[in-house]
Amino acid sequence: MSPRVIEILLVEDHPLVRLGLRTVIDAQPDMRVVGESASADSAVAAAQELTPELVILPLRLEGELRGVELCRELKSARPAVRVLIYTSYNSAEDASASFLSGADSFVYKGEESARLLDTLRATAAGRRTWLLGVETQDQSARLEDAVERSGLTQREREVLGFMLQRFTNAQIANELFIELPTVKTHVRSILAKLGLRSRQELFSSTASSRTNA
Repeated sequence: MSPRVIEILLVEDHPLVRLGLRTVIDAQPDMRVVGESASADSAVAAAQELTPELVILPLRLEGELRGVELCRELKSARPAVRVLIYTSYNSAEDASASFLSGADSFVYKGEESARLLDTLRATAAGRRTWLLGVETQDQSARLEDAVERSGLTQREREVLGFMLQRFTNAQIANELFIELPTVKTHVRSILAKLGLRSRQELFSSTASSRTNA
């Protein structure tokens, strides 16, 4: 019998990075790249058409913080797809926002290719893996634990994800198609449930230096 092959959709707007990923993945007997996308819109369309088992996407796409939003959209689609975020940005804020968007795994681009491939296999098998550096891992885990204990609603989790990416209330309202006063109510509730007095305290709790690959 032929081994099961993991079908993967690559989302990346840098052609050389995309080529490198495809080369590494297609060299594996148990993986195959079934499609590539360079934008969020084409990624959603490709996922619907190709129905891959796994999507690899960056946090920043087309010069904007589109990865978290795109991940949320892919995870809410039917059928849902597993998502691995592969990024040059590994702060606790980035990792926590990815967690809140529903990402299945997170890999910092500074990791070796072998670890990325192992994570792809683990993710396809339903195991979440977060490779982003020890210090950042600890800070992200603390916030994620606080979120799990806080009783945030699904909408509050979505708003928190945008807050961690430093979206303003007006930007959050625009992204989620809700009224500005509603966003403000959610923000107040989120901070209260997390035991924080302000957004600044939220950012301080996840403070970590950003490292570019």
